Amino acid sequence: MKKTYILSLAWIVSVLSVLGQEKKINLNALTLEEAVKYSLDHSPTFIAQQLKEQQAGYKLSQVKLDYLPDIYVTSDLRRNIIIPSTPIPASMINPSAPEDELMYMRFNTPWSSGTGLNVTFDIFNPETAGLKSEQEKQLKISQLDSRIAENELRATVSQAYIDCAIAQTQLDAITADTVYYAALSREIEDLYRREKVSLVDKNNAEMNYNASLARFHQAKNIQHNSRINLLMYLGVEPDEDKLDQLRLSDDIQSLYSKMMSGKVLSGENPLSQRRQAELVSLSEIKTKNALWKYAPSLSLSGYYGANYFGKELKLGNTNRWFGNSFVALSLRIPISRSLSTAKEVSRLRIQEQLERENLRDVKNNRLGELSRELARLETCKNTYRLKQSNMKLITQNIVAKQAQLQKGYTLESEFLSEKLREQNALQEYLQAAYDLLSAYINLEKLTKN
Repeated sequence: MKKTYILSLAWIVSVLSVLGQEKKINLNALTLEEAVKYSLDHSPTFIAQQLKEQQAGYKLSQVKLDYLPDIYVTSDLRRNIIIPSTPIPASMINPSAPEDELMYMRFNTPWSSGTGLNVTFDIFNPETAGLKSEQEKQLKISQLDSRIAENELRATVSQAYIDCAIAQTQLDAITADTVYYAALSREIEDLYRREKVSLVDKNNAEMNYNASLARFHQAKNIQHNSRINLLMYLGVEPDEDKLDQLRLSDDIQSLYSKMMSGKVLSGENPLSQRRQAELVSLSEIKTKNALWKYAPSLSLSGYYGANYFGKELKLGNTNRWFGNSFVALSLRIPISRSLSTAKEVSRLRIQEQLERENLRDVKNNRLGELSRELARLETCKNTYRLKQSNMKLITQNIVAKQAQLQKGYTLESEFLSEKLREQNALQEYLQAAYDLLSAYINLEKLTKN
């Protein structure tokens, strides 16, 4: 039994320690799905939006609690240095005194104190009557903002991942070219020393290598910046160690397969449209609440306590404590304030119309954007397939030209021209891949947001 208890305790401790550890991310083989999932838990901008939603929730709870009766205890202790007096007819105290005789009466004692329980409750207060419904709408809007921010983050991280994958592909291809031109430059320089080629051929080979090396440095800088952006959107510090660790599991073709197999269009109303509809509803609630300000306010207040009066401070003397309590019902009817209420209602009705027009504008813009993005996606698909086909063809040409060059059937300049065409085809292919994947992300974000 003791052994079982110890093992159970150890298991609980191990589970709690695992749960308490921060989730790690595998930068050495990072997939698109892992990047998006990790960013939702660690992105500072998305966490900030979630905190705003929590604030709206706490604000609603606070508003609900404000409708409860306000109950509080008051207590004070006074040392009356100068006790006020007032003249009164002496006949009030002594009936036999002459009518014109006055005497002075003090209204307090050297020491006085009071303590009691207070209750105030607004049965109806136009200023606070509609705060709960307003805050409920604000909470719904904040929740929609969080969902919009989530979709924005998904799109941003996906785009950063695509940028990183394309930059890596470009760097790999340019690195291979640079290695080739470096070897070719050394070979031609050796031939020049043996007077097999001219100075022009040697200089041209060196110029080709320098141009390739310049492209390599540019591609390396683009890749470096794309890695920094991806780590930042993930919520990871972009230090040198993490930049060196970062390796993507998905290449361009796998990203294409994942995205093109997914369902883009959704039957639900987009979040931005739903958010604007909530703003219309909120403006209507505000107008309705403003109209309540024409109504009178009704409040209930009460006090139950006692007051102490004495020449000396002896609070324990029960004979010096005198009860005091009341219940009051107050009605307050606005008169002059109705003038400003009328202006407020007019302003809020204009705001209603403005929000309705904004909703109509959001719907129209979305339909137009959706049509444009669908057409753009289809165009990008066709362009990508064509550029991908060109890459396969140019690769075959390079293999064939290289075989001809080795057999002496073609000149080195012709092969270099083919290599230049390969570089141009690669850039066009990468641009087509970028346009296609970006168009898919934009369309997906548009259908959701």
